[in-house]
Amino acid sequence: MFLKRQLPFAITLIVSLILIISYFSPHPTVSPLRSIFQDWYMIIAAFTMFVGILSLVKVTIKKLKNTHGVEIIYPLTTLTSLLVMSFFGLFMSGGLDNVVFDYMFQYIMVPLQATMFSLLAFYIASASFRAFRAKSTMATILLITAFVVMLGRVPVGEYITGNLLHFPESQFWSRFHIPHVTEWIMNVINMAGQRAILIGAALGVMGTSIKIILGIERSHLGGE
Repeated sequence: MFLKRQLPFAITLIVSLILIISYFSPHPTVSPLRSIFQDWYMIIAAFTMFVGILSLVKVTIKKLKNTHGVEIIYPLTTLTSLLVMSFFGLFMSGGLDNVVFDYMFQYIMVPLQATMFSLLAFYIASASFRAFRAKSTMATILLITAFVVMLGRVPVGEYITGNLLHFPESQFWSRFHIPHVTEWIMNVINMAGQRAILIGAALGVMGTSIKIILGIERSHLGGE
């Protein structure tokens, strides 16, 4: 029980305290430890990738055994692609720079990634359609703001209010030029919302980190 629960907690506590102290203190005894722990982190991250690959192979083989009919092509393609890419990347001369690996990456992997991101665009459009329904005051404000931002990103928006730039007091009227309004919305209102979200996320990370360091949160050790 000590090796399973208390020892990982003790290692987490000691390493966390050393990293926190080294961040605020330039002491020559503590600073080298930070570099050593960062190197250890890279090694552990590499091993986690290896564990992830083994988990993928295990799950895929299990699906191959339990899947019948045409759907068997999906786990079979996953396993075959993993083995072929790994073989040409690890065992062929040139490593990741060999011609076959580069061809598969550029003409298979990259188009597949582009396809996945293009499919996400349809989900985003569907979610936007549901979110922009003017059923309340806030939804109406969101709808108008989104319309102004989209209008300011296309040439039509610049054409509609382009005459404002030629008025006698153009410096004042240019504020109402749709592209300028769009930039103001993105740089002021949108940025304020993003910073609030980032601050909230940072506070959440700090709270979770403190709970892990003090041993309050032990779900990563197999506890509740």
